[in-house]
Amino acid sequence: MQAESKFSRLVLASPWFLLVFLVIPLSVILSFTQQVHLPFAGPKLLLYNNALFALLVACRFARYLIGIRKGVRYGAGSGVPDKGDLLSLSAAETRSALERAGYAFDGTGNYCEKRDLGYLGTTLIYGGIMMVLFVGTLDNMRQFSGTLLDGVGTSTKLSKLENYRTLNRGPLAADASSLPQMRILSQVSPNDQYPFGATDLILLSPDGKEYQTLLKPGEPFAYGDYDIIMAKLIFEPQVVIKTDKNQTVISEFVKLHPLVAKRGDFSFFGTFTKANLTGDVYYQPEKSRLKVIMRRDGKRVMDAELIFQGQLLVGQADLILTCEKMGQWSEIRVVRRRHMPLLAVGGGIALIGLLLRLAVRSRRVWLEDSAEGCLIKTADRDALKLLK
Repeated sequence: MQAESKFSRLVLASPWFLLVFLVIPLSVILSFTQQVHLPFAGPKLLLYNNALFALLVACRFARYLIGIRKGVRYGAGSGVPDKGDLLSLSAAETRSALERAGYAFDGTGNYCEKRDLGYLGTTLIYGGIMMVLFVGTLDNMRQFSGTLLDGVGTSTKLSKLENYRTLNRGPLAADASSLPQMRILSQVSPNDQYPFGATDLILLSPDGKEYQTLLKPGEPFAYGDYDIIMAKLIFEPQVVIKTDKNQTVISEFVKLHPLVAKRGDFSFFGTFTKANLTGDVYYQPEKSRLKVIMRRDGKRVMDAELIFQGQLLVGQADLILTCEKMGQWSEIRVVRRRHMPLLAVGGGIALIGLLLRLAVRSRRVWLEDSAEGCLIKTADRDALKLLK
């Protein structure tokens, strides 16, 4: 019975037991940031981990909620101080004094508590965490997050899953048939007004409604339960390098992504690799300026620039650089919106509970009969002041 009681306290009361549920999230973070492959760091296991964590926190919240009206809430089985104070009062006199002061004793008569707001704080902590976990887990199970590349031209059905380059769908994700068709009208290259570019597009819903919007990176367009977001512009030049004898050294389409910080005047960058050849490609969209650095076995053999559609070719030593085509894509993300206000409310409740728990100490007293009087063990200074 005692072993069951200790196990119950470990699962339903000990804060240290909750650290078990941090193992899988930390493993997932480690696998992404350090590129370490861990077999138990997958998204499904993370979802199951969070669901089980939410269930345990719900049990703890219910336990503390039920205990709010009880006189004895914490119980005598944990948190007993190592040292005590010997009182000249008898155990009966000590109990009487504590009862008059509002302390409630358990059935043994050797342990008592006085109600404190810190217990309410713990209840709020578990209530807030439970809210965050349940809402977050439900959002993960219903998530829809897809990324696609599209350019000016024909309409693209966002409801067609095959159009997405990457797609994450939860087990309870809704049917995507409500998503619209998208047609990009024009793309704005980075300039002073739009430092990261923009995409002008039209959305056509299944019921025939038409929405036109200018998307800028990081500014979502709300469509029903979804956010449609322009992540970035991507340029894709066809880099062709030939020898002066017209032998092709390399012919590659290279995707150029925005740089976090410009390198000189260049704001887009990409790389290519083929056999013993590696290359860096830079692009300045404002002037259609392309720069290519190529290495053979680590040794630089080309460092040349040209203006797309302004210079047909640039020669260097026995190599000739050309760029005949330049693709321009908008990276579009379609994301089912999460319940962020509810998550914020849950986090706020847990924070209030934590502050309350830290500010108010529990008021608990243990008594032991002694031939010289009564031994009292407590961290409650008010109880000691009362009895002394």
